[in-house]
Amino acid sequence: MVVVSIERVRCVLPTPGHDVPSPGTRSLGIQGTLIALAVVWGMSAVVAVPTAVNFDVGVSDHTHSSNHTLIVCHSTWNTLQRTVYSLFVLVVSYLLPQAVLYVNYGRLAAYLWRQRRVTDVATAQPQSSSAGVDTGSRTRRQAATSTSRSTVRTIKMLATVAVLFLASWAPYFTIMTVEVG
Repeated sequence: MVVVSIERVRCVLPTPGHDVPSPGTRSLGIQGTLIALAVVWGMSAVVAVPTAVNFDVGVSDHTHSSNHTLIVCHSTWNTLQRTVYSLFVLVVSYLLPQAVLYVNYGRLAAYLWRQRRVTDVATAQPQSSSAGVDTGSRTRRQAATSTSRSTVRTIKMLATVAVLFLASWAPYFTIMTVEVG
């Protein structure tokens, strides 16, 4: 999600010092995408290694049957280690990506909203016409209305993606945080 938001910002927003985005030149491309995938998978592995190393398999004492054994996976961490690791995972896997997502989508929404207002102002200025009804002006207004609706839909979509990311992962991180506390 974070990589997608970065890609969207790179493709839509103009480079610093320019007024309009340069079309198609700011995409990550195939090589950039492969590098981004490698970084994401590498970071995921680094975050998961402590969990894999600090768990062990053992036999549970809490079975009520004498002829059955229950094999369970259990943590070998002490309370402080588990708390530190859980907070680290919360920050790195949830809060930081969420912040990056909201900043990127906020920048995109602000840019699109400004562009929409510029378009609305440009089409609202009356054009002089000798024929009474200027069909070119009407067409421009209809195109601007369509663009305005499209911009609002895009901003709603960005907000929906960000909120769904928050809502989808909130139960997991809430339970993990409560278990540690």
